[in-house]
Parts: sequence; C-alpha cells; structure tokens
Amino acid sequence: MLGTILDVFRLRQYFDVLTRAREFSLGLRQDAGFLADAAWAALRLPSTGAQHHQPFPSAAPYVTNIAEGQRIALAATGGSGAMASLVGAARALEEAGLRPSVYSLCSGSALFGFPLAAGMSADEVAAFTLGLLPRDYVDLDWGRLLRLALDAGRGFAGIIAGDVIEQTYRRLLGDLTLGELPVPAYAPIWNIEQNRIEFIGPGTHPELTVARAVHMAIALPLFIQPVEFDGFHWCDGGIVDIFPVRPLLDIEQPCEVTLAINGFYPPGFAGEDATGWEYRRASILYVASQVRTCQQIELARENLARLRAASRLIMIEPVSYQTVRGLGFYRQFLSTRDWAGFMRAGRVQARGALTATEAAPDQPAPTEASWRRVRPATGTLPVVQLGR
Repeated sequence: MLGTILDVFRLRQYFDVLTRAREFSLGLRQDAGFLADAAWAALRLPSTGAQHHQPFPSAAPYVTNIAEGQRIALAATGGSGAMASLVGAARALEEAGLRPSVYSLCSGSALFGFPLAAGMSADEVAAFTLGLLPRDYVDLDWGRLLRLALDAGRGFAGIIAGDVIEQTYRRLLGDLTLGELPVPAYAPIWNIEQNRIEFIGPGTHPELTVARAVHMAIALPLFIQPVEFDGFHWCDGGIVDIFPVRPLLDIEQPCEVTLAINGFYPPGFAGEDATGWEYRRASILYVASQVRTCQQIELARENLARLRAASRLIMIEPVSYQTVRGLGFYRQFLSTRDWAGFMRAGRVQARGALTATEAAPDQPAPTEASWRRVRPATGTLPVVQLGR
C-alpha cells in the first residue's frame, strides 16, 4: 500500500494536483470572467460580446522570402482557442500565393487546421469557427455526472461528452476522410490502455473521418470524455507531444520550409522562470509547477531542434503565453470572444515573418514572378509504424 502511494510517478500526480489547485484559486481571484464563460457554456447559451465572422481586411498580395519551388509545411502547437491564430497564418500564406504541403496539428489547432487541410479558405474557416456557439461544441455529460456517485466513477474521464463537436464538424465536412484530404494533416492522440502516442492522418489512418479526427485530437483528459476507436480509448495527444514534428519528418516528405506557431509555451519553448522559489512561501508549489511541465516542454525543445536541422524554420508566437496560462486555457475554449483577434495577430505575424526583407540563405530573393501556389507532393510517401 505504501509503495503504491509513494510511487515516483504518482508523486508527480500529487504535484500536478497541488499546482492546478493553486492556479485555479489564483485564476478565480484574478479572472472572475472565467466563471461567467463557464456558466454560459454549461447552459449552452450564445457567447457574450460582438462576433466578427470576417476578421481580415481585403487580401493584400506581397513578396515572401520563400524561393521558387520550395515546399512549405505548417506546424502548430496546441493552445485551446488561441490557436485560431493558425487561420491568420493561413490567410497570410494565401495572400502570398502559397499553400502548405502538409499540416502538423495538435489539440486546439486541430479545430482550425483540419478544415484548412480539407480545402476551405482562411476566410471560410474564420466564418465557420467564429460563428460557433457553445452548444455547437460544448455538451456537458449531465447523465454521467448525475450517475457519478452511483457508478462509483466507472467510465468517467471527462465532464464534456464531446459528441457535439464531432456532429458540428460532420455537418461542415460530411464524411470526408483523412485519406481524402487535399492537403495531408496529422494530429497526435494518446491511447489510455497502452499509454502511447499515435498520429492520425492520411498516412496512418486514411479511413478515419475528419470529424472524428477533430473530436479525438481535442479530447483533453479529465475535460472531454475519451473517444473509442479501433478497440481502444483515445485522448488529446498534446498532453505528451505539444509540438509534434514526426508527421513532417517521418511520415510525410520533409519540406524545405516550415512555418511554426507556438501558442502554448513562452517564446522559444522557454520554461517559466522559477528563480527564487526557495525564498517564497509554499516553495514546493513552485517546484511542482516546474515538475508538471518538464517532460512535455523538453520534448517540444527537442522537436524544435530536430525540425530546425531538417528545414528552414520560421517561428511565430502571435498569442501571449499569459493568455492561455492556467484558467486562460479553458476560457479560450469556452468562449470564441477573442478568436477574431487571435486570427488577426496570426496574419500580421506570419506576414512579417514571411516578408522578403532579405533573401533566404543561398537563395536569390524572390520576385513577383515567383509567386505561386505550393501543391502537396505527389507519389508514395514513406509511412512508419507509430507508437510501438
């Protein structure tokens, strides 16, 4: 009994509970608006605040620093609704006449990236997602919650059922499968029974519908109920791999250029600065906060280094880390109020990063004649067995 309680991995869970309790209490004091957003979502009422279904100005073509013939990948972290910035980055690419050859998505970015990969324009995806109401993607599992005590918690793993989000995306995309996507797109999912990560996409699960893929990709453990698929239960793989690059480097043909979006951690995947923790009251809580994220953020750094070694990396970070920290993560999911602003920020930062102020290394500066639409690579691409 004592061995189970003091297991080293269980100790990390205790740290996690302490940290989340501290962040929750601080968040409630600092941001009472979260309670209002949670209540509106629970009652499935329209979000408060004005909605801007077309957040972008008229298209403004520009010259980029991407050389003729180079393929570009778009990689995004998770980050709840803050990943609406992905739509802005896609709009910036469209204005330059560019189209990603592959998407690597994660958690919240799947809400926006899969429709883009399905061939929708940035304006169309913006209109769709900004038009969502809480009832379109938040369905509290009241039945399971009411039976929680009677069932002794059997089968309970999330307060949101998650079925309505799949229904919403099925209305948008029909029965389109991952194998039918015009542009390959992938997202990590986590297998509860086998405790492993797998990637869903055209090279791994071509038969899976895009609507189900979105559902699986955002099923955050303890928040959204796991999704049954192929005899197992699956959740959001971002809890392990928040910045996945295996789809770009191991499954699909690597691209010469990658536009990456960090919407989850501090710039460059730097950790939070805990300097002076030993002098603060309840010092262990500051240690716990670092322990909770140490493995995930270190993997993100390794993935960033791996991507940088294989591709010319262009990194943007349109949304402040503080926006999605703590309760902000959940608030940006429960309300679409700020999504239009995130989209505009993504467009502005992507245009700035892609602007042809200087030629890429060993490449001539592009001209207007080099504007083009990048098509996905054709032919058979290498596929690897994942999660083994």
